[in-house]
Amino acid sequence: MSDKGEFSLSENLSELRTRLIKILLAVFAGCLLCWFFGSWILDVIRRPIAPFLTSTEGQLIVLSPLEKFLSYLKVCLFAGVFVTCPYWLFQIWKFIAPGLYEDEKYWGRIFIGAGSVLFFCGGAFVYFVVYPLAFQFLINFGGDELPFISLKEYLSFFIRTSLVFAFVFEIPLLLSLLIKMNILTVEQLRASRRYAIVLIAVLSALITPPDIVSMLLMMAPLYLLFELSILIGKRI
Repeated sequence: MSDKGEFSLSENLSELRTRLIKILLAVFAGCLLCWFFGSWILDVIRRPIAPFLTSTEGQLIVLSPLEKFLSYLKVCLFAGVFVTCPYWLFQIWKFIAPGLYEDEKYWGRIFIGAGSVLFFCGGAFVYFVVYPLAFQFLINFGGDELPFISLKEYLSFFIRTSLVFAFVFEIPLLLSLLIKMNILTVEQLRASRRYAIVLIAVLSALITPPDIVSMLLMMAPLYLLFELSILIGKRI
């Protein structure tokens, strides 16, 4: 490798490190901001499962002295990721933009705006559609046992699933960007439909709770997002 190539790689790694540090600082600042609203955020997070917790009157149980504090911290960090979404998308764009032509850099506002909307839509979809149906199936499955669910376990499930859906909804943005950069073509996407369906099914089975309802609720929007990417690619 030439000295110039080595320097370019070093510059890219330095730029990536700078952007990651800024993203982490922003998420930390968002976490601090959300700390003042932690109780309200926790109440919002609990709402999807509360109607099914008849044995504890809609409340999650705490099993250790530290659990409530650590859960509060997790909630604020999770909320910090959401509230700072436009900023960390801006940082990602700033890292990508130097590799684009001048006439392509105006896409920055579209990238940040569309990315933020898609991220929030993913979170809203899982909250208002997936969770009610999934909990209805999972908690009522297999008998009439009264559910006792811990705060720690529920938050781990909620945060992981919400972030997965939110990031998965960024697929049209990612594929559109690859098409714009001539790394991918619309024809390639069309030709890979059958493989995409198989991949979507496998991915949905891996990242959702182990039930057919959650899997189908992940597969449907994933495939629609894939088709949306093709439509956007045609426009591009």
